[in-house]
Amino acid sequence: MELSITALMVFPTLVVLLSASVFDWKYREIPDWHWAILFLMGIVLSAIDVIDSDLGLIGSLMPICIVLIAFDCLYDREPSALTDVAIYISIAITAMIPFFVIGGDVGKTFISIPIIYAVMNVLYYTGIVKGGADAKSIIAISTVFPTYPEILGMPLIDVPSGIESQLFVPAFAVLTMALVLSLLYGVYNLIRNLIAGNTMLPQMVMGTVMPLEKAKKSKVWSMEDIVDGEPLIVASAIEDEDVWRRLENYGKSEVWVTAIIPFLIPITAAFIILVTVGFPLFIL
Repeated sequence: MELSITALMVFPTLVVLLSASVFDWKYREIPDWHWAILFLMGIVLSAIDVIDSDLGLIGSLMPICIVLIAFDCLYDREPSALTDVAIYISIAITAMIPFFVIGGDVGKTFISIPIIYAVMNVLYYTGIVKGGADAKSIIAISTVFPTYPEILGMPLIDVPSGIESQLFVPAFAVLTMALVLSLLYGVYNLIRNLIAGNTMLPQMVMGTVMPLEKAKKSKVWSMEDIVDGEPLIVASAIEDEDVWRRLENYGKSEVWVTAIIPFLIPITAAFIILVTVGFPLFIL
């Protein structure tokens, strides 16, 4: 039974992530039904754990907490400070009560879900994680995999039984590995810019030089702008569609650009590595 439950979690999750990666590559937009599937899986699995462990009324707050997290991630609503605060307080209450009352391994395992939710919100609203779908994917993964999956003798790297596996939960491991994999884009940029002779730092790591007309039609952000009538080159993406018009009016024919990276691809690759190989940090 344990193997079938693990397989039930791993394979549908992989299918959802692969589908999301295709959408991200083609359109840079991912329908929320992907995350709805994962959240539903997380809710059902949490409810099963509550019933199997006979956690009673307090335990029922755990799947309710996941429902509230899913609602916040998936419900497209008008901005409202009152609504947001009400949701955040509700999530905090349904998270903290089971953590303190139930405690033990169950409480420690469950609390990782609202913690990942809070961390990803901070990363998203501070701009460190730019894509809403990227943040949602990590949160959704955390609800399905609060603990590391083990299936058919995998992962190859053993999961420590100590505090390491509680600090570096699966969703955090996936995010960490995805960030490392995305750094390969910087290596690629460095090599092609050295070959082309584009040696401006740090732009040569962040992106490349592209004809303006091609850039306007590509999935890229400009790293150049016109400010007070003068060209300005920055080391970050300028997420303003009007920047192309300003550059064109100034007479620019080539601009430094950085790609809109389909981050779901490294997230999916990281998930595959997690399930098959494991989290490399656990070797240390």
